[in-house]
Amino acid sequence: MSGAAVAPALEAQEKTVHPAQAPVKNEKLAEVAASGLDPGQVAEIKAGIQAQQKFIGELLEHSSRWELDRMELRIYFPAEKSTFAGLIEGRDTLEKIRNASGKVLGRAVRVCAKLETGAAKDANASRAASSTQEIRAQFENDPMVKSMLQRFGGRISEVRRQGEE
Repeated sequence: MSGAAVAPALEAQEKTVHPAQAPVKNEKLAEVAASGLDPGQVAEIKAGIQAQQKFIGELLEHSSRWELDRMELRIYFPAEKSTFAGLIEGRDTLEKIRNASGKVLGRAVRVCAKLETGAAKDANASRAASSTQEIRAQFENDPMVKSMLQRFGGRISEVRRQGEE
């Protein structure tokens, strides 16, 4: 009889441990801003990736913002966590994120990791950044550049006008 009394007590202890851990995950999800998709979708994508490959899931925990704009999913990282963004930019890693995102969103999306910038604070830096972004967008949309990046698994790391150093 004493063995039967111990088993329900252990089950009760297990049930009280799990709810205490759940709010920790919810706090992490609350920190990540989402635009164009709801936080539940972000959580579902992260969970799918975490189940597939834990390392990538851990990298995504360092993201600060997720943005879905038409067919492009942008995952932003704070500037001080640029290493994590760099690790995500590998072809295989992006493919896994793309697959998980496609399952959750119900359509194929292009995935890219970006760094948050503080350039918006300074008007001159903002103008220079927008000019650089326009040039970068031209290169990213160029069919030849796209083909080479896909074929060789590369990425555009920096865009400058001629003569800039």
